[in-house]
Amino acid sequence: MASYIQLASTCVSLLLNILLCWLILKKSPKKMGSYKQLMVFTSVFEMYYTMLDGAADVTVFAHGFAVVVFREYVPNSLLPSSVSMALVIAYCVTFGMSMAILASHFVYRYSVTDSTFHHRYLSGKKYYLLFMAPFVYAIWWTSALMYGYLPNAESDEYLKARFLDTFDLRLDQISYVSPKFYKYGSQGELVFNAPAWVAVANCLMMVTSSIFCVLYLGSKCYLNIRKHLSLQSETSKFSANLQKQLFNALVIQTIIPVVLMYLPILVFFLCPMINVNLGYSSRFVSDMVALYPVIDPLPNMFIIKSYRKGIIEMFNCCGRKQEVGGNSFSAKLGTI
Repeated sequence: MASYIQLASTCVSLLLNILLCWLILKKSPKKMGSYKQLMVFTSVFEMYYTMLDGAADVTVFAHGFAVVVFREYVPNSLLPSSVSMALVIAYCVTFGMSMAILASHFVYRYSVTDSTFHHRYLSGKKYYLLFMAPFVYAIWWTSALMYGYLPNAESDEYLKARFLDTFDLRLDQISYVSPKFYKYGSQGELVFNAPAWVAVANCLMMVTSSIFCVLYLGSKCYLNIRKHLSLQSETSKFSANLQKQLFNALVIQTIIPVVLMYLPILVFFLCPMINVNLGYSSRFVSDMVALYPVIDPLPNMFIIKSYRKGIIEMFNCCGRKQEVGGNSFSAKLGTI
């Protein structure tokens, strides 16, 4: 059933993001400025993300004091084991990139409401630093993952029974990464597994920096927009209303990944860190993550007025074409 969910979400996400790209390029108000580039960049990233999710087809679960991200691998197939492992790593790294993209949107939205901030940090070519941030996070996340998440003989021994009992898979049939937070000492006691903690600490630093941008800059952006809406100039009101629409869409786009991605994955990481066995494994987290790129384009499409009008015009145009086609067909029947 999970494969059907992923296939459906991939198809729907691609269609919605292509439509959103068209709306951004053709229906955006002129006052949106260079933000269009960041919005198109995000839509293209989400198309990449949903295709990667479908190709990787990973499962996420917690076992004891380990978190596991794995995909099934067929030995001696056309797909080498190194490519299978690369898909798992890319899937994890893409999560980190999404955090940077989310933060970039809030940085830009705040800069529009604060000219001093914009001139100091985002004027001219400095604007393109927002596009570089996801790739910096990707390199950082990959380094952390390679340091503390890669499988070894100890993690193989710890997880092989779980893979066989729960998924009926041997170790040579899977590619996986797993931060294992504790290991057994010489006396059988639990001791910290330092590489896993260092790797996760680096990942948490990236997540925390994104959350800071969302909460701090988001709240300041909201206050600035409210102040601008009090202006009497109609031109200023139009600009402020547009900023409000963009901000509202961005807030909802923040809630979506928090509910579908960050909270479920946080629970899956937190419990093994404090050595609480969830006793649970399924495709639930993977399916929730697969829904994210499907739902994420919707706030922009329906909250931003010009995009909403563009969608209505598109459907009206299709309706008129069908009506004209129907009338032509009726006229032809009348001449027979």
